[in-house]
Amino acid sequence: MPKRAIKLGHDAVRQFAALSAAERSRLAAAMQAALGEDDANIENKNRFRLRRPSGQFEFEFRDGNLRVFYRVGDREVLVDAIGRKRGNQLFIGGRRVTL
Repeated sequence: MPKRAIKLGHDAVRQFAALSAAERSRLAAAMQAALGEDDANIENKNRFRLRRPSGQFEFEFRDGNLRVFYRVGDREVLVDAIGRKRGNQLFIGGRRVTL
């Protein structure tokens, strides 16, 4: 049984749907394992607190070139955005973003 439910925010739902079927499947499994079943607050190589948290994002989870930005509540992990890393640039919703 997972420790926390994973909820996708409005923007994250659209960003998740824009991924290929293989990426959606891989990312869903990775998020469930790393954020739902494991403690999403504990940092490791692929899951860490942002050095400069924005007003919306608190943590980042990496799965290959995909990036998941989320916040942790008592009973749920709220995914605010899903992006893609290309080189040293981050794209969320097709737009280049600087965090």
